[in-house]
Amino acid sequence: MIKVYLARAMSNRVKEDVVKEARADKAFLEKAGFTVLCPVEKEEVPATKQVLISSRKAMESYWPQDKKMIEESDILFDMSPSMKSEGVAHELGYARYFLYRPVVRIYKTGQLPLPSSVGWFEDDRIVDSMEEAIEYALRVHGTRWKRLKWRFNLYNRCLPKMIRTWFRSWK
Repeated sequence: MIKVYLARAMSNRVKEDVVKEARADKAFLEKAGFTVLCPVEKEEVPATKQVLISSRKAMESYWPQDKKMIEESDILFDMSPSMKSEGVAHELGYARYFLYRPVVRIYKTGQLPLPSSVGWFEDDRIVDSMEEAIEYALRVHGTRWKRLKWRFNLYNRCLPKMIRTWFRSWK
């Protein structure tokens, strides 16, 4: 069973909308056989008409627990790539560039980025449907062996270049 972390823009959005989206996505993915790690659920966001704005004190609790869920996950799904979100940007960076977890960015149907978008060069997968994200995740990351093989191939391709770049960048 694949563990997926559902990253989504939350701040400055109506809590009711965020909760509705998170519940629907979680139910859909669980039906497909995924274990879903959902920060909206973990943070117990109430489904009210208020705009979601977390306090610094709340974030001191939420951010470490979000990072722990990302560490526990096998893959991260970015559920709101067309929305600017500091939280999602850092979750994605933590998952992809620190933990070397695969990241799938799920755009709304018909809203894929332009072909010249850097995302097509750097993201693991860009899709415009949950079904396509599920198919990719199962095909490429569906077993522990596939995930290990993917990660070793990534290390083999990127680690030597990363080390050379690190040394060259020391000034």
